[in-house]
Amino acid sequence: MRPIVGVICEYDPFHLGHRRHFELIRAALPEARIVCLMSGCFTQRGMPALHAPGARAQAALAAGASLVLELPCAFSVRDAEHFALGGVQILASLGFVTHLSFGAEDALDRLRPAAMLLEHPTPAFEQALKAELARGSSFAAAQGAALARCLGEPGANAPSTWQKPNNILALCYLRAIERLRSPLQPLPVKREGDYHAPELEGGAFPSATAVRAAFLKGAFAQADAACGYALPRNPLCLPDALDSVLLYKLRASSAEALSALPDCTEGLENRLKACAMRCSSREALLDALKTRRYARARLSRLCCHALLDVTAELLYAHPAPEYVRLLGLRRSAQELTALLKQSPLPVIAKAADGDRQNPLWQLDLRAYDLWALGAGLPAGLMLTQGVGVV
Repeated sequence: MRPIVGVICEYDPFHLGHRRHFELIRAALPEARIVCLMSGCFTQRGMPALHAPGARAQAALAAGASLVLELPCAFSVRDAEHFALGGVQILASLGFVTHLSFGAEDALDRLRPAAMLLEHPTPAFEQALKAELARGSSFAAAQGAALARCLGEPGANAPSTWQKPNNILALCYLRAIERLRSPLQPLPVKREGDYHAPELEGGAFPSATAVRAAFLKGAFAQADAACGYALPRNPLCLPDALDSVLLYKLRASSAEALSALPDCTEGLENRLKACAMRCSSREALLDALKTRRYARARLSRLCCHALLDVTAELLYAHPAPEYVRLLGLRRSAQELTALLKQSPLPVIAKAADGDRQNPLWQLDLRAYDLWALGAGLPAGLMLTQGVGVV
């Protein structure tokens, strides 16, 4: 059987770096089919995707993906550990994916020992982490320093290795494979370029951040060149399109209700409520909320959870994916259709076939309807978006 390589992704938007990822997978495994598990309307950074899921899936298929599935919203808008865990659970549960490929700044022989140490921490690591936190370091910095110390990596720059964005997710993928005892074989590829570079700098492999920035300021030719295709001009959900909805929900909610949000602890609900009452945009709200203790990414996800009515109780009651949606496939990979039908995890092609009583399905419906609202579209987008075929 030919290898089937899973890729957990967002493609907001799909660009030349992602195309290069496909090329590197096929350089390592020439006969591989590529299965993309892509975030839907909202991303891990707690923001609506610029383009609709269907358009992003179509771009991946055109670039060579064999199949595109959707990561449910309950797992796409999560911290790195749960984002990775949800994705690996789905790919492993399908029953036919053989490999997991992801970008990383470092090679597997360096990543794996760090991942195993995080998943099975030693007393020495826990002591080092506690000491770094006591010095006032952020958790990410403390963890990086503790890893460097316990792995015997000298040098002042060693801890920063474990704070690089692709390495962070790579460690989470490896930890998820270990935790689930999954047979998925890791296939890391070298990430080239700055993952968070704010501007297109003429390099071969841009960041999604830079592509979005160019597109939003009207530099369409630059953005299209960085993606290798003409990005759709509409429909779009702009970054500030749902600001008013978010602020209204926060202002209208009691502090007690806000405390039910995931990771809203230690009185953060009071700060969230107070800041929402005086801020007039999402960016201003995040600026007001951010402290050394509360990272902007965490706060952004908190706001997204408030927008989508996601509670800690919901996530606790549904810790694992219960289905996956089909977004698109290639005609040349028809054998995957038969494998999808045999999957132990339900694969839903028609949204009308979804279980409307399932809270995870209800969350996905809300996510699509909110995205549609921001894009100026009527409700029901998830029900009308068909499966793309290339």
